[in-house]
Amino acid sequence: MAASPAIALHYRPTEVDVPLAGPFGTRAASGETLAFSRFRSYEETVAPEWHQEALAKIVSFIKRSRNWDGYGSLPLRHDTGMFALQVLMAVMQPRTPMPSIVPSPSGVQFEWHEKGVDLELHVTGPYEWEIWFEDHTGQCASVSEELSSNFASAREAVSILTKR
Repeated sequence: MAASPAIALHYRPTEVDVPLAGPFGTRAASGETLAFSRFRSYEETVAPEWHQEALAKIVSFIKRSRNWDGYGSLPLRHDTGMFALQVLMAVMQPRTPMPSIVPSPSGVQFEWHEKGVDLELHVTGPYEWEIWFEDHTGQCASVSEELSSNFASAREAVSILTKR
């Protein structure tokens, strides 16, 4: 039985040698062992490089105290933060640059300002977010719209940024 992703993300094998058997399909020959160091963890093989940094920032926004900005703003809601992470995971591609991740009084914002593109995704709640996209080369039309569960325009904008 395979471990669930939530468990696997927190599992960190040690350098202890273990017999090759079980989920690998075949039993090890007598005395044959493989060190865990020869395997990448689940997190390294599945989660992109930016994932841990993005998660850490979002969690830090959730843990902020009330009035974190001096204007009475509340910390980021947990459900909003987790949806924001889902948005990022849905739109990022392997070569997409890491966005700036900044808190706002009403949510969290992902920003890219590079390669002739200004792109901002502002998440204010689960299925409540907006995109603002400007292509300074003039090759693509500007986009400014509220989104819910349709990620198409955000994926397209990130794709344009990534391909440059």
